[in-house]
Amino acid sequence: MPPFVSTECPHCQKRNRFDLAELNKTDTMVMKNILLHVVSDDDEEFSVTCQHCGRKFKLTMRGGKDGEEK
Repeated sequence: MPPFVSTECPHCQKRNRFDLAELNKTDTMVMKNILLHVVSDDDEEFSVTCQHCGRKFKLTMRGGKDGEEK
């Protein structure tokens, strides 16, 4: 079972659930090239669409040791 990421939409404040493997496959190459200087090596940023209101927002995954947030 792939890992899932749950986050709250900044526009409608409803919970969304995204498949992390699917986000890595479709969005990472574009976002890493653009945000190479902005985001640290352990951070990943994805552009996602809210499943409830349909508006786009950015989701940042912050890395750390043993899954702990920095």
